[in-house]
Amino acid sequence: MTVQLPMRKLLAVLFLTAFSFTAAYAQLVTGKIISKTDAAGVAGASIEVKGSSKGASADASGTFTINAKTGDVLIISALGFKQINYTVNKTSGLIIELETDARSLNEVVVTALGIKKETKKLSYAIQEVKTADLVKAREPNPINSLKGKVAGLVVNINSELLRQPSINFRGQGNILFVVDGIPIRTDTWNISPDDIESYSFLKGQTAAALYGSNAVDGAIIINTKKGTKDKRGFSVEFNSSTMFENGFLAFPRLQDEYGPGSTGKYAFKDGVGGGVNDNDYDIWGPRFEGQLLPQYDGEVVPGQTFTTTFRDGSTFTGNIRPTPWLARGKDNLGRFLQTGLLSTNHISIASQTDKYDLRFGMGHTYQRAIVPNMGLNITNFNMASGYNFSKKVRLSANINYSRQYSPNFPDVNYGPNSLIYNVGIWAGSDWSVDDMKNYWQEGKVGIQQKYAEYQRYNNPWFMVKEWLRGHYKNDLYGYVTLDWKFAPNFNVMLRPGISTYGITRTEKMPYSAGSYGRDDRKGDYREDNRNLFESNNEVQVRYNNKLFKNILQLDGMVGGNIQNIRYNSVYATTNYLNVPGVYNLNNSLLPVRTFNWSAEQLVLSGYYSFDFGVSKYLTVSTTGRLDKHSNLPDNKYKQQYFYFSTGAATVVSDYIKLPDVVSFLKLKGSYATGRNPQTISTIGPLGFIGGNPLDYGDTYQSPYGIGRYAFAKYTYSLGFGYNNSVVGSFTNRLNDPDIAADNRKTTEAGIDIRFFKNRLALDVTYFSTLSELLGNRSISSATGYDQITVNSGVTRNRGVEAVLSGTAIQKKNFSWNVLVNWSTFKRVWVDNPNPTPWIKNGDRVDLVVSPGFVKLPDGRYLHNTDGLLMRMRDAVNGGNAQRIFGHGDPDFVWGITNNLRYKNFSLAFQFDGVVGGLIWNQIRRRTISGGRHLETVQGEWGVHRPNDVTGGTFVGAGVTWVGVKPIVDPVTGEITNFKDLTIVPNTKAVTVQNYASRYASSSERDFIFQDRTFAKLREVTLTYNIPANVLKHAKFISSMNVSLVGRNLILFYNESKDVDPDQFTQQVFSDIQSPSTRRYGFNINIIF
Repeated sequence: MTVQLPMRKLLAVLFLTAFSFTAAYAQLVTGKIISKTDAAGVAGASIEVKGSSKGASADASGTFTINAKTGDVLIISALGFKQINYTVNKTSGLIIELETDARSLNEVVVTALGIKKETKKLSYAIQEVKTADLVKAREPNPINSLKGKVAGLVVNINSELLRQPSINFRGQGNILFVVDGIPIRTDTWNISPDDIESYSFLKGQTAAALYGSNAVDGAIIINTKKGTKDKRGFSVEFNSSTMFENGFLAFPRLQDEYGPGSTGKYAFKDGVGGGVNDNDYDIWGPRFEGQLLPQYDGEVVPGQTFTTTFRDGSTFTGNIRPTPWLARGKDNLGRFLQTGLLSTNHISIASQTDKYDLRFGMGHTYQRAIVPNMGLNITNFNMASGYNFSKKVRLSANINYSRQYSPNFPDVNYGPNSLIYNVGIWAGSDWSVDDMKNYWQEGKVGIQQKYAEYQRYNNPWFMVKEWLRGHYKNDLYGYVTLDWKFAPNFNVMLRPGISTYGITRTEKMPYSAGSYGRDDRKGDYREDNRNLFESNNEVQVRYNNKLFKNILQLDGMVGGNIQNIRYNSVYATTNYLNVPGVYNLNNSLLPVRTFNWSAEQLVLSGYYSFDFGVSKYLTVSTTGRLDKHSNLPDNKYKQQYFYFSTGAATVVSDYIKLPDVVSFLKLKGSYATGRNPQTISTIGPLGFIGGNPLDYGDTYQSPYGIGRYAFAKYTYSLGFGYNNSVVGSFTNRLNDPDIAADNRKTTEAGIDIRFFKNRLALDVTYFSTLSELLGNRSISSATGYDQITVNSGVTRNRGVEAVLSGTAIQKKNFSWNVLVNWSTFKRVWVDNPNPTPWIKNGDRVDLVVSPGFVKLPDGRYLHNTDGLLMRMRDAVNGGNAQRIFGHGDPDFVWGITNNLRYKNFSLAFQFDGVVGGLIWNQIRRRTISGGRHLETVQGEWGVHRPNDVTGGTFVGAGVTWVGVKPIVDPVTGEITNFKDLTIVPNTKAVTVQNYASRYASSSERDFIFQDRTFAKLREVTLTYNIPANVLKHAKFISSMNVSLVGRNLILFYNESKDVDPDQFTQQVFSDIQSPSTRRYGFNINIIF
């Protein structure tokens, strides 16, 4: 399944090309650039020979080699230092000192619409991440690498193949990706970090004020690489990374002492219920003690019967010869999974002169999943170019193509279609994965799988070899930009851009495969085709000038954009196969089911941005955007809406003498609004919200997390009735004809302060967002409807973000830099449109409310007279009672990144984590209730479980009552007649099976919720930079480094080892997940 690119020939050509260029230079000058303050090497310093195109960059220790001669003038520059000219007086051993430049605080970042601004002038929170730190220790999805690196950005990493991470700013997830000013529709798998220079992060409504509703919760600005920074005017770079996935951080805790069945009994006959608990079973069967039982692979002896007697005296008679009952499949899941592989190779060629710049980049990523026979290939091609027709006219362009190819990717949704469901949760150890590799029954190849059960579950090898899900995607985005300085202080920019993709997904469900809704097990074939085309045509006019004797600096821009989106999809499925193994829609046993969906959106926009700088004292900024949205109701006042922002920043240290310890002090504040038309995210095959055409697995409504294109104004929902007939149902919900886009208003205030000559920096931002939402209100059914969607509901989100950075140690040969990100937020209801007794105005939006078990005031759990935990609904008045268990959002999120350098060695490592919040552990709940979890054989449960077959001897720790029955509060479930109760110890014996099933109830979740808190050693990178004096012997190599890398290495805290809380989205309730793995390997980077 591995796809290999013809890289060898290409590399050979590139090596020869690079050698032919570099061979022209005959003389080398070597030296070291150091800081005048502490004599430490200045990594990455730029060296250019004045009056020529010759240039070089210093390595991590400040050492450099450049083609020059005695008498040449070198122009030396580096971020944070003053630029100098240095005359070469010898060809080796140069020591060049640089002085710190306080003006380096005027760093420039790329903000909205591709506009570059000095950070000291920004009135809102923004962070930047350079991708040089992201292309060594790789992640399959590049966005995962941002985890812990940005305050306020939460990335919930999904380890499943082709599953994109959940991303949110400040608890909100409607985030736009922008490449060089062009919005793109991305599943985040089509982004190659090797072609990216940096990420900029705009948080909250500041982004929406210029990008519109698609960025209502923020924007991630991607700035691609262009040309080359190499002063020689050309460069060839090769970056290769190989990482292995092995060793589990989180793995289901499964027991191998008991097999399938119920109350300690099991006997196989046909796997569909003819035996004793031999179908759709839990793992509450007999203990593995070598006793003789009829099993799935036992010899069938026609005409002869065998009788099995269980410990309770009951018997079973069948014609399968009993064999020893042993745990043949210990650690089936662990032995079935394989070592994963992530291999990435990227090469780029770049050239640059005063007239033009050009860069080609091509990369290939291959991911072999930990599940056998599953993998993903991604090929990326990027080309960026620019040409200066004159000092006033520049034309630039960028095009990016991505091809994703997977002949088989997993389904991890709960159900028999999931491997974890079959091998982890509901499979016993009575069979071995090694014995299941020949997965067809003898004489029934292509028709009937071989397994230990034939009603609900599936052979894992059969699933990965025959039940194939293909994914094929072509993704293209690009733009052309014309910049023209048509008058002094004025320039105009024209930028048309497109983002388009085509996806085909197929599913081949073989004969005898079973899942929910497909009980006939006759196979299926499905195709899902999706296509999107988006164009943005933008024009900007910019003005900058200093007025009133340079007292006022004015930077302004006005612009407009036309956004056009067209989306369509066609989904078709057979209704069972007529001929097994023929995967074609024409091979449908019953009429084919087809669905199609299309949506269009047109947004006309006008916007402005102005910065007013008053000498060195103050910068005042304002932006605005007016959108007219085609998908809102046809009302000129409702179809258009306005975004607005204003802010101010002042660098106090520029005009007030501060203590010497303070190097820099900036105060900032802003106010911004954002509008969201709340068009639905359904871009799938159905013309209604909800439902699943597959009956199982992915809903196929909107699995790619793409934008919103159609307002919720459907009339009919379609489905299938008797004999595959199509039925329609009228909606029960109205839409307010005057409905308007929701409104969000954000206030920010912050301080940026730096100490000890910029060795220590702290940037703190406080934010408060008021969100006026859309909501559904109940109406009288006499109207013919139950609900109406109106502008209703208000929430407030308040939080703090802090970024602490510093140089802990700075010596001649050693440095240690630290970056700390910390953020917190809390969302509360200001106006809850549908208040409940548990969640009212002023309460948290993310409160976790659920039915529970009855507790005494001292915290002890109460048992029913049947010996089981008493549910609130079992008590008088408790039918609708619920308990507040906590909240879902974390208390705070943090990340710490360390970078240490010693001579030519550098070590980077990152810790990050989450504190607080709740998650619902689906795997633990299912495996406890099903008897598979390790806890069911430990402690008192383990002592008494063998007795389940004879009626049960387990007595739950806690109390019960005699006489008057408990009465509970109908809202909170708290006992209201406690003084009238006679509380006694619980003495009623029950089976462990019944007790554990109640304990891990799907409704009462006291023991299944767990703390979201965790901490990880996220990343370690150890790099060695090959010294320049070594590389000078290979004249065609400019720089080279090798790295040992690791990701996801240690999980320090996790309340349950069954799941990795890192994979949970912001939602409390999750589906099942694959085991979380470590990743480690090596990286090589060479610049020619």
